[in-house]
Amino acid sequence: MTLEILSVVASTFAEHVNSAFRLLHQPATTELELVDVSDGSTDGHVNFTLLFRGPGEPLLPQQIYPVEHDRLGRFDLFIVPVRRDARGLYYEAVFNRVS
Repeated sequence: MTLEILSVVASTFAEHVNSAFRLLHQPATTELELVDVSDGSTDGHVNFTLLFRGPGEPLLPQQIYPVEHDRLGRFDLFIVPVRRDARGLYYEAVFNRVS
């Protein structure tokens, strides 16, 4: 299954909070947990943010990564590191488009 990323909305991800997403990069795979979905969408405008938490190392640079999820399948996602705390590194993916 491949997720059609251009048609997703916040609810596509909301039911998967606290589940694992695998970012495929060389030379390894890093597992991130989806910890929050913030939806600011309005009629005619899709706007939401996904917040993931991963391990403290390695720091993944902002870029597009192939991602796999057990229920959503495989898709590409642009993530940006946004902060670090005692629990790990946090990454954000922002969706913003006219619907």
